[in-house]
Amino acid sequence: MDIEPYHIRIAETAIALIAFFVLRYLARSFIRANLLKASLKRREEQEIRRLLNVLLGLVLAVVVSAIWGVDQGQILIFATSVITVLGVALFAEMSILSNVTACLVLFFQHPVKIGDRIRVYDQDHWVEGELLDITYFFVFIRTEKDGVVSIPNSVLLKDTFHILDGGRTNA
Repeated sequence: MDIEPYHIRIAETAIALIAFFVLRYLARSFIRANLLKASLKRREEQEIRRLLNVLLGLVLAVVVSAIWGVDQGQILIFATSVITVLGVALFAEMSILSNVTACLVLFFQHPVKIGDRIRVYDQDHWVEGELLDITYFFVFIRTEKDGVVSIPNSVLLKDTFHILDGGRTNA
């Protein structure tokens, strides 16, 4: 039985799509579990899920391109270029990508939660207050004298900050 080469490519593409949807489902489950543990809001879950969907979609595009015969050298050059740009961006002080990456790290690996009272060293002074929100680029802190202050996510990973009472001891 002679199978045409494009039938094999269609089967490989179908397997790649199935793997994409399985990974997306597993990522959603992982995000949901971390969301419950981190006490974040539904909106943060949707933002993180959207970002992971974009990353998984890029991986799927590279895999499908390889399946359908795009020169592997071109894929390698493209992937190397993207990784280089990401690497440079992640080490830049106020980079958009460094703040998005910091958002992911705060979401998955850091014990800070919405509602915690924190003290952050930002530039030359301390900012203290209740953590209101964590977005892709900024955290928002309600202070007693300055109102709501926004601080780039990367500051929380780069500089010293303290979780004062975890938002749980307010009586």
